[in-house]
Amino acid sequence: MPPRAPKYAKVAQADLDAAIKLHEKLLAKQTGGKRLVLPFHTLERLVFAGKVLNEAEFVGSRMSEADFQGAKLERANFFGAVLTRANLRNADLQRADLRGASLKGANLESANLRQADIRDGFIIVPDDNGNFDFASAERKSAEIDEASFSRANLTEAKVARAFGRRTDLTNCIMRNANLAGADLSNSDLTGVVLTGADLTETNLSNCILQGAVLAGAFLNNTKLDGADLTAAQFSKKDFEKSDTRKAILPKSLDEMGLQLGQIVLAHFDWLQSAGAAGAQAVLDAIDMTGLDANGLNLSAGRIKRATLIDAQLQSGKFQMTDLSGTNLAGANLASADLRGATLDKCILNGADLSNADLTSMPLPTTATGRWPTRVRGAQLHRADLRGAKLAECDFSESIFRQADLRGADLTDCKLVDCDLSGADLRDAIVDGVDFRGAIGRL
Repeated sequence: MPPRAPKYAKVAQADLDAAIKLHEKLLAKQTGGKRLVLPFHTLERLVFAGKVLNEAEFVGSRMSEADFQGAKLERANFFGAVLTRANLRNADLQRADLRGASLKGANLESANLRQADIRDGFIIVPDDNGNFDFASAERKSAEIDEASFSRANLTEAKVARAFGRRTDLTNCIMRNANLAGADLSNSDLTGVVLTGADLTETNLSNCILQGAVLAGAFLNNTKLDGADLTAAQFSKKDFEKSDTRKAILPKSLDEMGLQLGQIVLAHFDWLQSAGAAGAQAVLDAIDMTGLDANGLNLSAGRIKRATLIDAQLQSGKFQMTDLSGTNLAGANLASADLRGATLDKCILNGADLSNADLTSMPLPTTATGRWPTRVRGAQLHRADLRGAKLAECDFSESIFRQADLRGADLTDCKLVDCDLSGADLRDAIVDGVDFRGAIGRL
């Protein structure tokens, strides 16, 4: 017997607003409150943005393109709901039930999905008398293809096996998440934190894992064909039970037959001769963990997707250097000259950037006469930026959780869509800063 088709009642925005007010009254323990329960309703394109909807019920409802931006949805029930292309940006979905939900093309950027359940489920539709027929239960697979979870918190979340194909998971926090058997193939996991996550038999084929933290993850029979692990944080022991022969792994200078001293000398000649002699330093995808090179001059060099974890680069010169995608977690860049550099998608968690210069580089050949520094989509969790010169720097979509920005000059900076949760901005200069879409700012 085929599953019984539910009857969907359409809800108008005015009626929804009235019902939400009653729900908020209930949560505030005020007289006349009533829980929001809307199973199998049509709520497409309706606005829930910024509302407090904890423990609301939306089982099986059609909610395509609905706007939940910034809404409080702790323990809300979206079992089997259709949330295709819905806006859930910055929504709080802690412990929400999203089993069997369709999130295809949805925007969950910076959403809090801690302990959320996004596995497959079964929809059981009541008959005309309100009785449930378990024999006609319909299996609902969670659909999450092409969704954006960039900067979302999925700590301890439970996810479906089909979770994440062609999905943007950049800078996601997925500590202790259960991803066993999930298909994450062809997804962007740049900078994702997977410490303690269960990746048993997970398909990571052709994934971008640059700068990802895989140390301490359970990688048993994990499929890694074509996975880009350059600048990722892991040890050989982490991959003892997985085949990495077809993965793209970082290589050391020794494995490449290169010597840093010779590269630096050739680069100096290249700089002095305006390219007529020597050779530009190109250190892409090379593992230089713990490099001790204070005062290193690689201005206008190329160090993309490299691993420089805990490197000592104090007072280094990196003007106009392309460092995009490089892992500089815990690195010492105090008083470094980074004017005009590109650090897009860099991992700078715990890095020391105190008194560093990230202002624009004078460049008379450009229309504005200067070349701004870019640090877009980077991680600066607990980074030390005390006294740093950051004027005009573009930090769009970067994470500054618990970063120390005391006394930093942020004049005319772009902090669009940044996460500033717990950041210390005491005595910082914030004149002209673009804070559009930023969260966590006091």
